[in-house]
Amino acid sequence: MTRTSVWDEPGGFGAKVAGGAGAEHAAFLQRIPDAFDITTGRITAPEEVAALIVFVLSGTAGNITGAGYVIDGGMVKTV
Repeated sequence: MTRTSVWDEPGGFGAKVAGGAGAEHAAFLQRIPDAFDITTGRITAPEEVAALIVFVLSGTAGNITGAGYVIDGGMVKTV
């Protein structure tokens, strides 16, 4: 999950999901990190995704091939 307007806009997808769960929109968004056991305790910011894209496209990552990156704050627990 990435914190974008899809989740934040009043009347948008996030508000509809919150309403379906019988919750107030802002409170629902605040509970997501706990509900989904996100290790960092927050939803991913779009800038964090952009930073990874910039890195992968840079010369610094020139020898990285076939890698998979998970940007989820630790929601998926891997070692």
